[in-house]
Amino acid sequence: MSIKEIATQLDLSVSTVSRALNDYPDISPSTKKRVLKEAARQGYQLKGADAAHWVQAKRAITAIVPSQDTQYLDPILSKVLAGTRHALQAEGYLLQVVAIDTGKQELSEFERFIKAGDQDGFLLLRTRVNDPKVHRLLKLNVPFVCYGRTERATQFAWLDLDNYQVGHLSLTHLYEQDHRHIGVVSVNDRYFFAQERQRGIQDAAKEVGLTLTPEHCLEVGFDEEDTYLACAEFLLQHPEITALICLTSTSARSAALAAMRLSHRQDNTEHKISVIGCDTPLDELTASMGITSIQQAPPAHIGEQLANMMISRIKGVRVKDLQIVLSPGVVKTGF
Repeated sequence: MSIKEIATQLDLSVSTVSRALNDYPDISPSTKKRVLKEAARQGYQLKGADAAHWVQAKRAITAIVPSQDTQYLDPILSKVLAGTRHALQAEGYLLQVVAIDTGKQELSEFERFIKAGDQDGFLLLRTRVNDPKVHRLLKLNVPFVCYGRTERATQFAWLDLDNYQVGHLSLTHLYEQDHRHIGVVSVNDRYFFAQERQRGIQDAAKEVGLTLTPEHCLEVGFDEEDTYLACAEFLLQHPEITALICLTSTSARSAALAAMRLSHRQDNTEHKISVIGCDTPLDELTASMGITSIQQAPPAHIGEQLANMMISRIKGVRVKDLQIVLSPGVVKTGF
């Protein structure tokens, strides 16, 4: 907001606002107080040794996402961040999104952004087991919010899906639909959500007396084309599989497409493979592909919640009051 806009907001002249900000003696104390209060609310701060020059603070939030193979952002995460940006913008904040490789240089690259000091807080997306970025921010006492949890979840603010229940619900649903040969399309379990979903699947299988064999588990990345090719080969190698639990929305779409094309190629509509997408919103695309979807809040709404939590954390709200679990809804079918 410019000085002109502050003047309009307070119904004062631009000259009066400027003179109030620069502590001219001909401006009344009450007017100075109104101007300074509005300037602070809009993110202005004093700069300079003479403490008489006001500039607008950057008011920026940095979202850190792990670099995923050849893909910068998957569609669902993109929608989450769009919701975050919209909500932050309404509060006068900018959102910058940075992808960092999860290799040996991860922490050093992250340190560069911390030392730059041009953000009010961080959003960490897709947290991992023993995530070094979480450890670093906790040590420095920098405001941050995670989309996901880690082993130190009691110490920071986070928003997360009940991933254990997502996995448990997926396996239970398929078993109740008489599926006994179930495959799992996973991602690396260094991602905390994947570890929890796998745990839920395995526990549910034990409860119903079902054995999930290692050869029926496929690990993929986040690239849709590579995942499609891997799922197509996987299904050709294991024709006994009648259902797939996919731990990400990307793998669910890729697996469903591979299953559809395999069915058409073999002209075998009776052997239709059921596909469950964990954390996959039910929309027109998933419906047309016949994906069974685990429902939760829409991605844009999750993004808004993350933004509101970030602002609350900056204002000093306690972390224990900013820890939210989203319960998965009923499994719904796309047809």
